[in-house]
Amino acid sequence: MRRAALAAGLLCYATSGAEAHNVIPGTSGFTGGLLHPLLVPSHVLALIALGLLIGAFRRRTQFALLAAFVIASLASFALIAMAYSASRAETLILCLAAVTGLMLAANLALSAPFCAALAAFMAAAILFDSVPSVLTVRETALSLAGTVLSAVAILAATAGISAALPPSVKTIAVRIAGSWIAASAVMVLALRLSA
Repeated sequence: MRRAALAAGLLCYATSGAEAHNVIPGTSGFTGGLLHPLLVPSHVLALIALGLLIGAFRRRTQFALLAAFVIASLASFALIAMAYSASRAETLILCLAAVTGLMLAANLALSAPFCAALAAFMAAAILFDSVPSVLTVRETALSLAGTVLSAVAILAATAGISAALPPSVKTIAVRIAGSWIAASAVMVLALRLSA
């Protein structure tokens, strides 16, 4: 119960006024949404870290974790449609990327429910950070649909590549990637907090 209260507190802390944006000026709608997770460094770091984490599980659990990400994305979409917003979503994404990278670097054996909760938080943060600057219902829906599709594709591809690696290479490669992701996320967080 305390974990749920902590999670709810973190979500409340992350919500307030919206910071809508477009990654590439002139792109909007579905195309803008597809490009958003690919071109925003914090999103790429978080999705690759989560994909590597998902790739450590058996195939059935991988599908369940991807489903948790999709369900949380749809729930976040519903909240955005009801005019909820988040101003610190990118900071939360960087924190989640750093923590996930550290867990990968430490080679921790994590439970599937914990990883499902992590996937849900990451999906919510990414979706709230991907709201387009043109705030029409149609543009927002198309953009967020593209974001979800692109994010799931990145997760599935990263998990598939990670799962296909030979065990001797996989352990070292994932730990190195995790340490790089954690270091990158912490450096960006430090720069943001110092500014």
